[in-house]
Amino acid sequence: MKKINHNDLLPWFTQNHGTLPAAYVNSCKEFFEWLKQCNKEGFKAPGDKQQATSDKLTQRKTKNNE
Repeated sequence: MKKINHNDLLPWFTQNHGTLPAAYVNSCKEFFEWLKQCNKEGFKAPGDKQQATSDKLTQRKTKNNE
């Protein structure tokens, strides 16, 4: 049986779960449960900060050119 990297989710979506190693399947299930819990608690990604809209960027450029 080919070794599967536990950080690689591709086999979870592309292969029959019955052919995957039990440890890998359990690891994926735990990850998806954790992800579901984070979603319920309003988890935000670390880089999820407010971005300037294009209008604000245009105003800044105009203001700097005056």
